[in-house]
Amino acid sequence: MWSTIKRMKKNIVQDVIPPKRSIRDIELPSRSRRLQVEVEPPDTDILEIESTDYIEDKKPPKKGSSRKMSAPTTQFTYDYDKPKHSSRKGLYTAIFLFVLAALFGISALFKSAEIRVTPRLETKFLDETFTAKRDAMSVNLSFQIVTNTKDIEKTVEATALQKVEKKAQGKVVIYNNYSTKPQRLDIDTRLETKEGLIFKTANALVVPGNYTKDGKTVAGSVEVTAIAAAPGDKFNVGLKDFTIFGFKGDPRYTKIYARSKTSMLGGFSGMQKVVTLEVLNEVDKELEESLRNLLAKDITSQIPENFILYEGGLSHNFEPTVESNGPSGNVILKKKATTYAIIFDKATLSRAILAKISPDITDSAVKINNLGTLLFSYKPEAAFDQKTSTTVSFTLTGKPNIVWIFDENKLKSELLGLSKKNAREIIAKYDVIKEAMIKIWPFLIQTLPNNSKKVKLINTLAQ
Repeated sequence: MWSTIKRMKKNIVQDVIPPKRSIRDIELPSRSRRLQVEVEPPDTDILEIESTDYIEDKKPPKKGSSRKMSAPTTQFTYDYDKPKHSSRKGLYTAIFLFVLAALFGISALFKSAEIRVTPRLETKFLDETFTAKRDAMSVNLSFQIVTNTKDIEKTVEATALQKVEKKAQGKVVIYNNYSTKPQRLDIDTRLETKEGLIFKTANALVVPGNYTKDGKTVAGSVEVTAIAAAPGDKFNVGLKDFTIFGFKGDPRYTKIYARSKTSMLGGFSGMQKVVTLEVLNEVDKELEESLRNLLAKDITSQIPENFILYEGGLSHNFEPTVESNGPSGNVILKKKATTYAIIFDKATLSRAILAKISPDITDSAVKINNLGTLLFSYKPEAAFDQKTSTTVSFTLTGKPNIVWIFDENKLKSELLGLSKKNAREIIAKYDVIKEAMIKIWPFLIQTLPNNSKKVKLINTLAQ
């Protein structure tokens, strides 16, 4: 029975599939095809095939056994009947190329570079004495003096009633028109008004000698604080002229004299509420420290960039604390100070240092990039007055860094648009450069931008 089924299957296929021919009745070569046959398995031992075209079995079916089997359904599919799908490989390639082009375009738009250059450096030890002149136009080592004055006050409670004896005081300027030689005056030098009031200098001083300017003789001068010889309000006077009491009968009496710069104030004698001595000393120290910090900060902000100021080059002149009556029986304590700062041009100071420690490289294009780390001190035996001295001697100690200089703008312009390799070759030609590091963003493009604004050159030793 099963053999019959197989044979029938073969005949069915042959009946259904005719020979392939063209429209001119020429037999065509066989094409790939797919045969799909769906056969319903028999439920019983006897099968009966029902079809429009079937082959009768020579053996009649057994009696009492009848079963119909559906004819196999046959369906054929030919390759040339299928619609051809376009390949996706080309689409993926196009997308990839587009994305790649977009990335390169964005990279070029935001491209930037950073070049960190480290010049040659040599460190030396320094412990030398220098002499500078007060001449801002000198090509040799010179100095300038910057001054700043400030006063602050504080109100404190007056708790003690006592007899108060206060001396008036103020500022005077002493002139020397007697000689070109300076005149030294001791502390407590007596200054006398026409009315016979005596004031004394608060400290010893040297009055510079006179000098000639534009064909005229100019008296040397110096400023000093004058304090009344005795307490009392009769010494509270306005601007006055003074003679030097000790020069009476001497030719200097009329040639060395003083004039008020401020009024004489603060004189008092009588009962008054006062601040205790302990509070006065405490507030005086507080005001002095505040003035020192404020003046140092203010004067530092005035220094030009090409000049240097050393902490040891600052000097402060504090005036005595002045008391005055405040509201509600309180006392106002006022203190005034003037700060003097000696400053030097960085370039001329560097040349002077190099001449001491490395005379062989003085003419090279070098600089000292850590001048501020050196310690400055006045030479002890050399008296220096910030207002009158024309020369100053000082010492510098430390370890200055000698740095070789190169033209940063020139180097930057030479590197624009180059690859990293070519850029390194250009940098290697600068013998004053120790090393360099090049970073380019983004990483997809490894050439420096052509736009100089997108290239940042950093000198790691620049200060």
